[in-house]
Amino acid sequence: MKIGHKIRQIRKANKMTLNELALRVESDVGNLSRLERGIQGYSENLLKKIADALQVPVAELFSSDETSDTVNTYSVNSIVKKRREDVYRIDVLDVSASAGNGTPSKDVIEVIRSIEYVPEQARIIFGNRPESSVKLINVRGDSMVGTFEPGDLIFVDVSTCMFDGDGIYVFHFNGDMFVKRLQKVKSQLLVISDNPRYREWAITEEEMHMFNVAGRVMLSQSQQFRRHG
Repeated sequence: MKIGHKIRQIRKANKMTLNELALRVESDVGNLSRLERGIQGYSENLLKKIADALQVPVAELFSSDETSDTVNTYSVNSIVKKRREDVYRIDVLDVSASAGNGTPSKDVIEVIRSIEYVPEQARIIFGNRPESSVKLINVRGDSMVGTFEPGDLIFVDVSTCMFDGDGIYVFHFNGDMFVKRLQKVKSQLLVISDNPRYREWAITEEEMHMFNVAGRVMLSQSQQFRRHG
């Protein structure tokens, strides 16, 4: 098996995108794509970074599952089947959310597919919520700048499926999905953007049939990268 094919197999088994791998190894997506397709060479330093990002020994990138007569601890099959029980795993919400005008941008690439915490840390951050009720998404758009930036991760409590007091929600309205602050005023819901450049608007009582809550935002995490050398 060619090394590029093996890298792709292990990467996909780990549910890691090519963009995420590129960020972790500080390389260009195009270079990694060509490496996986076998049309570009590689350096020893790059292979070490890739192995570290995939959490396998460098030697594993040169191995072949088909020809091995022994049980390979790091084989693609073992990665697929392995489900760590000692972690609190948060997966990406299977929707595309917009913090702009509700239309997801085609050129925004999600670089995070899941995050794992040790149970003690997760309990501090998320309380006693089960991991199945917490999902994460990347924010798109700038209408919530001041609270979180485009590209930030937001953690959503998907067990909240209706308006439950003023706060920031992920919700559908009239076929679009938004990340906005909601405030109840009489029989209406005010939809508020924390960026003052955007005007607030309202969902009336007559429009509630087009409104559906996907979850309530609990906290956010910055995705800004800073180089130091």
